[in-house]
Amino acid sequence: MRLIKSCGSRLSLITAPFKALERIKACLSPWQYVAYVIDDPLFVANGTTYIGHGDGERDFGDRLGDATANMQIYVIIADEETFDKFTTTYLESRLIRICTELNIPLINGGRPFGRSLTIRDDLEQLVGHAEMLLFAAGFARIHLARMRPPEQCRRLSVTADLDEMVAMTDDEKAIVTAEGEAYRLAWRDLQVVAYEWNDRFYLIDGSDYASRTRTSLSHDHRGRRELLEAHGWVGPRIDAPDKMTVKLGFSCRSGAFAAKILSGEKLDEKHWVAVESSPSADYGDLA
Repeated sequence: MRLIKSCGSRLSLITAPFKALERIKACLSPWQYVAYVIDDPLFVANGTTYIGHGDGERDFGDRLGDATANMQIYVIIADEETFDKFTTTYLESRLIRICTELNIPLINGGRPFGRSLTIRDDLEQLVGHAEMLLFAAGFARIHLARMRPPEQCRRLSVTADLDEMVAMTDDEKAIVTAEGEAYRLAWRDLQVVAYEWNDRFYLIDGSDYASRTRTSLSHDHRGRRELLEAHGWVGPRIDAPDKMTVKLGFSCRSGAFAAKILSGEKLDEKHWVAVESSPSADYGDLA
């Protein structure tokens, strides 16, 4: 177990193997708020980072089950004038946002403030100091990701749910097209390739995307379409100005969710029609 301090920061950090968690908790008072990161220090797995906050009575890692066997915990601490419920929640949310923007996979799939996180200039220095202490303690994922910033964000979200829209990997696309149930969208002249698999709905790149967003669409879905276009997940088509093209295949939570995203209108699952033939070879098979 190590205690890491900096003369220029009001924060400190305690780190130890997760199996030594009780030694760390013995250093905390029950009412002391902290922010923390649980991670695999050997980078054996990509999706093993968990970011949270709580007080000294928090059951750290309670959602991770047996995944904590070889993990390290980094607990960021400060005096009660610096850290309270809001400050530690803010730090947690900012670290989650930073990791999400850098395509660092997280175990936890939510953000404490959802869409309403407002950047606080008076707290951003603490965020920077927390990053510095984490790197000094051995949590290098953020530092390494910043050395090679991603060209494209892999997750887009307007709410607390980080899994709203997640870009597909090549391996995932192969599995989905082989094992998923194929659908076409029976709406106007949109040619769409989609699959339902493993409780998620997958939209395949090359599908049509309506350019126009109807005013009846909810605020959240309008925001999601704006994100898709701003981050280049969909792009323009010269031959059809009323349409765009899905450039990056991604998954979302349901057929209704996907129908609204693609059409820009208030649709639901009833507008999806199952198809027997595989649509991956030719969109014309879906017409």
